[in-house]
Amino acid sequence: MTGKKLIARQIVIEQDIIPRVPYDFTLVDLGSGDCSKTRYVIDELLKRQQNLSFFPVDISREFLLNSTKKLREEYADSLVVTPIGADYQQGVEQLKQFKGPKLILWIGSMINLPYDVQVDTLRMIFTIMTDKCRLVFTGDITQDRDAILKAYHDDEGLAQCFIEYAITRLNKEEGSQIDLGKFTYQMDFISDQNPNHMSYVTAYLEAKEAVNYPIPGLGIDLIMTKGERLYFHEGVGFSCKYTLKQLQNIAQKAGLILTNTWSDGQKHAAFCCCTTV
Repeated sequence: MTGKKLIARQIVIEQDIIPRVPYDFTLVDLGSGDCSKTRYVIDELLKRQQNLSFFPVDISREFLLNSTKKLREEYADSLVVTPIGADYQQGVEQLKQFKGPKLILWIGSMINLPYDVQVDTLRMIFTIMTDKCRLVFTGDITQDRDAILKAYHDDEGLAQCFIEYAITRLNKEEGSQIDLGKFTYQMDFISDQNPNHMSYVTAYLEAKEAVNYPIPGLGIDLIMTKGERLYFHEGVGFSCKYTLKQLQNIAQKAGLILTNTWSDGQKHAAFCCCTTV
């Protein structure tokens, strides 16, 4: 079990992030993946209601169908699963036809989006919420610079391999012959405590010398001067880190009210519960 799944389990079980209300919820999970993190919420909801309708949304339709098949086998008639293989925008559009109280999860996905896209996505989620709905999303809140730098420049080089895999795919799928030996991997943590901003990680390859690599499959050339940087994320950075005030402001800009937050004991991540009123 990964660290983030352990944090999710700890918070869901030890802290009551699922509102206690006199009606049943329908569960929505945006970016559900293999649904492993969602199981903790499913289990808790089924302690409070006899049946549960579950709408997992993920862009990888085939992967989603395989994951939900296992859920159906495990939970049988107590869980009615309706998978939606789509991106967030398409998924939210389909969910507009399903009325009633919803508990909407957006776990672990916001932190890699540009700031404006984070706000826009939350605003989009707002359109399928009523006063009986709840949205729970997560944000990383650690501000430990040394720990963050170590995580993205680890001794095993896993983060570097992850970043450089984009070049590997270009070489394999688009016919380029980019030599990674001509670059150095660099990353940094940019701390920003402004309530209307966020902190974030940047990762890039820096050219050791001038390079010119054709990319036939894309019909473009990669041309860089010595010292020029090639970034691998949208916006200013990725793996965003927040203060609680920054999370509150993001929710407010989307028209939501941040009613409660919970964190793990080490203050790595925060679960945020939002309503429309």
